[in-house]
Amino acid sequence: METWELMPRRGIRGGGVELLIGMSRAAARDALAGTMAGPESHFPNEDDFTSEQTGTLVRLRYEGDTLDDIEFLDGDLRFNGIALHRGARWPTVKEQLAAQGFTFQGASHLADGHECTSLGVNIATHEEVGGDGDGIEWVILSAEIAD
Repeated sequence: METWELMPRRGIRGGGVELLIGMSRAAARDALAGTMAGPESHFPNEDDFTSEQTGTLVRLRYEGDTLDDIEFLDGDLRFNGIALHRGARWPTVKEQLAAQGFTFQGASHLADGHECTSLGVNIATHEEVGGDGDGIEWVILSAEIAD
């Protein structure tokens, strides 16, 4: 299983790949070429990349040609050893991040979830987006979530 690491307000990295907010669409596609299947695009401003081997699903959203949002939708994502996805539950994630000085507010950039400006992320549970339970539905790193 491949582990991805959250780099606050910057991007994610894993398996020798770095995806950084502000990089070009071509650079993001090049970075993932040969490591994940895709891009599959359902909307003109989005690319989905998957890895059947690791169970990872990442959606990249662009403003023009610039990477604006990194949506981590499935897989193993961590920050300072804290599991943020795959099997993680919101109460535990919130408590562990609070112990490191990170606080969350209700979503302002996105309609659902909780946002932490110092990390630049929105985290939503399954229940918050119409499903069941307090498991993590997504972790979205966004250029729009700022101090």
